[in-house]
Amino acid sequence: MKDRLMLLAEMGLGSRLNRLSGQFMKEIQLTYDHYNIDFDPYLFPIFKVVIDEKVTTTSFIQEVLQYTQPAITHALKKLSDKGLIDSREDDLDKRKKLFFLTRTGKKAHKRMVPLWKEMEEQVRQLTHFESKSLSEHLTEVEGKLKKKPLSELIVENLQHQNITI
Repeated sequence: MKDRLMLLAEMGLGSRLNRLSGQFMKEIQLTYDHYNIDFDPYLFPIFKVVIDEKVTTTSFIQEVLQYTQPAITHALKKLSDKGLIDSREDDLDKRKKLFFLTRTGKKAHKRMVPLWKEMEEQVRQLTHFESKSLSEHLTEVEGKLKKKPLSELIVENLQHQNITI
């Protein structure tokens, strides 16, 4: 019976990874909501590239993140609609748009840094351990999240450290 369950767990790996990814995104969104931050966790990687590069292009974002061009364009539009980034034409190549943070984006970034550090720490604590297989690893992570949701871990630890977001 145990071998049969392991086989099912291995064969259902894609579904489990998808479900766990969705659960992480939902918990991160709940954390942003808790702090009244209007931000979509799916936008984080692209927002972070813009932050790190100061000025960047869709081509560079695509190279770094390996996202599709339409996904990048969609995310950049959302970030722009939220007032977090803006763009201008490249002086050397008029076909290129250069993306950069706005004042609002810089303020949002500054506010989110301690939150992102705690998110990273809590995800590290949930996921950094040894296991014999990916399936076993997922089972352990899922079990930890059932005991206490990620959003609660993040908020409680920030409160315990007296960090204000």
